[in-house]
Amino acid sequence: MSAEFNIVINQNADFTRKFKLKTPGTTDITNYTITSAMKKHHTTPDASDTDFTVTKTDASAGDFTISLTDTQTAALKAGVYQYDILSADGSGIKTTLVSGTATVEAGITP
Repeated sequence: MSAEFNIVINQNADFTRKFKLKTPGTTDITNYTITSAMKKHHTTPDASDTDFTVTKTDASAGDFTISLTDTQTAALKAGVYQYDILSADGSGIKTTLVSGTATVEAGITP
């Protein structure tokens, strides 16, 4: 079962959010591939609006971040999106870790 966590992204600014996996017995994410993407509507079958960069900051403790550059956030239209974070083990079994809404707030300064 995945956790629900809503995020706010400001246009024209770098975005980073830290996460810590707290699933008993499986906090070590060293051998897992973690990916994250967002799109305007989760039912849209086409590609995501943007992919987050995922960085394992302390893999053995289950710590990782998702991030977007200021160039990526500038390309997003203001509004509400859906996002998720998936993990895949060595055999390719995927699990949704986190999902929620990503609200993109309009930027004033480019």
